[in-house]
Amino acid sequence: MTGLLKDRQPSPLQKRVLIVLAALDARHPGTPVPTRLIERLLTEGGHGPVYGPNLRASCRRMEMAGWLRTLRAQNLQLAVELTDAGRKLATPILAEEQASQMAEQRATEVRVLPLATHSQADEADDRPVELDDRWHLVCRGDYVIRLDGTTCLQLWNTAGQVTRLEGDPLQVATWLQACHDAGIAVRVQINESAAPEEGSPDGTAPADLTGTWYRQLDTALQALGITGLTEDIRLAVVSPEASLRMLPAPARLLHVLRDADPLTVATYEEDTEAALADLLTRAGFTGDQAQELQWHRIRWPLMDQEEADRRELNSLLDELEQRQLYCNRGQLTEIVFSPVRKPGERWTDRMQWLLMTDAFGFRSPLSRDAGSRALAILAGYTGQEVADHLARVIVWNDAGAVAGTSSFPRPHEE
Repeated sequence: MTGLLKDRQPSPLQKRVLIVLAALDARHPGTPVPTRLIERLLTEGGHGPVYGPNLRASCRRMEMAGWLRTLRAQNLQLAVELTDAGRKLATPILAEEQASQMAEQRATEVRVLPLATHSQADEADDRPVELDDRWHLVCRGDYVIRLDGTTCLQLWNTAGQVTRLEGDPLQVATWLQACHDAGIAVRVQINESAAPEEGSPDGTAPADLTGTWYRQLDTALQALGITGLTEDIRLAVVSPEASLRMLPAPARLLHVLRDADPLTVATYEEDTEAALADLLTRAGFTGDQAQELQWHRIRWPLMDQEEADRRELNSLLDELEQRQLYCNRGQLTEIVFSPVRKPGERWTDRMQWLLMTDAFGFRSPLSRDAGSRALAILAGYTGQEVADHLARVIVWNDAGAVAGTSSFPRPHEE
């Protein structure tokens, strides 16, 4: 029985106990550990509550396996210590646990890369820096990001010699920080360099691109038919007064437009809103800023009732076509909105009357049953009586449905 226990692997609870004992044994070799302390440490370790009877029973089984010795402290509390066999078993388990915790910590650790040395020293002299128990004499350190995503640290000395240390991004960042703290010049670059000066910027002073941003925005708005950005507005955004200088360009523009005439546009809002929203997003406007510009800083033309009705009819006919119910839509639209219709007559009322007198070429490559959803949509506008009448005069493809194929001509085949 004892031989079988010695050969088996520890349970999850026993592994956690062995990890605790191995960690404490490394700090205080040969010191027995009370089981109550183990119980508290396991609970505080985030593994959930550990009950004393279960823990003590598990320790007895590990004692039978030869991994622990059970002792009584002077206060008669139960205590345990690792045997040589237990220490041999627990040491790699502890190392694996520590490696796992280190990996989790590194996966979420944030490290900001330094971009200038404390002493503002140039690269004229080599300075010592210790990296992983090894000293290097260098004048500059480069954080290198290769196109394949791997990283390394390039260490240059004044003789132009380079040493590259391979590491993951966090490790390289740690080395770069050590160089920075040692007063060594540091920089970040894409891909390795063959010479210290390779890839260095030409020293051109940074330029304010607000003017370019404004011109591109104005051009894009005009392409959508939106006008009204004047020279005065441009100057107020590109060369703002002191109170606006700290605002980003979209916020500056909105601030100026609040005191200016609204922008104007020739098209209706629903025809432009999607393209405008995309444009403003690409121009750096936040959602609230884009909404303010679209809702409050543009004067949209009002749509008259007939235009709104035409759009509603076209939307209905588009939806019917998506469900493969077609008609002579040009003829139907022209007669629905004929100037001779009764004053105040709704387009839906006129279409009801028209569809009871003429089929307007309604047809479908589907069977009558397969077209029921399209008829239901139509009934929402014309009423069920008109839809039922139309169902009887529509040219359906019931013969094709029986045969399993369709001989009905598509609209582009007619």
